[in-house]
Amino acid sequence: MLYFLREEISIEKTMAINITGKNFELTEAIKLYVEKKTEPFFRHHKKMTSIDVEVDKNTHHKKGEIYHVRMNIQVPQHLIHVEATETDLYAAIDICSSDADRQLKKQKDKYMAQRREAQKTTRNLKSILTFWKE
Repeated sequence: MLYFLREEISIEKTMAINITGKNFELTEAIKLYVEKKTEPFFRHHKKMTSIDVEVDKNTHHKKGEIYHVRMNIQVPQHLIHVEATETDLYAAIDICSSDADRQLKKQKDKYMAQRREAQKTTRNLKSILTFWKE
């Protein structure tokens, strides 16, 4: 059992998170913060293909600096896209990560419901076939 847990942790560590910045320099603190906020995504899907995070800084003439964060999360057979715009960079990252977490949970729940329904249908068909064999 411990070996299995150790294997799951290694899967998380090998997953590459691509973080790009536009119109400003990404610091190590921002990169670490994004990595920390994307870690909980792995509790919903263990087989994520990629996580792309794009941070953009716009200077609006009346509102000042505005940060726009986009996340594209590739899971098997789905692409989850989330965007957030805020005046504070860390608030935009928080909003984006919470929305992505919600969408990942919703997608996983739909997948599990379809799987349960398919298993139920299979059981029903097996019971019907055994009835006709008798």
